[in-house]
Amino acid sequence: MSVRLYVVAFPDLAPADAQLLTGLRARFHPAQADRIGPHFTFAFALPAEADSVLSARVRDVAAMTAPIAFTLRKVTPIADPASGRAYITLVPHRGHLAMIELHRTLHEGPLAAYRDVSIRFEPHLTLGVFDTADESVARTADRIAVEMRDAGAGDGIAGRLTALAIVAETPTAITERLRVPLTPVG
Repeated sequence: MSVRLYVVAFPDLAPADAQLLTGLRARFHPAQADRIGPHFTFAFALPAEADSVLSARVRDVAAMTAPIAFTLRKVTPIADPASGRAYITLVPHRGHLAMIELHRTLHEGPLAAYRDVSIRFEPHLTLGVFDTADESVARTADRIAVEMRDAGAGDGIAGRLTALAIVAETPTAITERLRVPLTPVG
């Protein structure tokens, strides 16, 4: 059985915002919504043999990274030409640069070999995945933005990242292997 490892951060959110994002993911990303809740991904699809190196790196980076406050405002449809699929994501406004720095720091040293430098990292929280990239995805993104505004999140969804987690994905499950708190400043 093939195991892939990921480094994710589960956001601390107000209960109403967590419920809104969980509901959107259940509707537009059902293949993953039951397997893993709303999250940001910072390391993608590492092989199982990277586990010990990854665990050590996550502990090191978490020890030197303060919690990250963020605001999600922009509902963004993204086409993936390689797969023909499309995604709808929430991209952080506040916290964007800190998340990019976290990704960069995580991939220094022993994890550099696992990063595909041809892929630009853009922090995001995935709300939906679609089999085709057409105008219907953009219309769905617009409807999600209206739904968020109507739910009281018109100025965005504020939250914090307070820990990094390593999760393992198999064809049948996603399980958390390690969670390390980010170190508060001071």
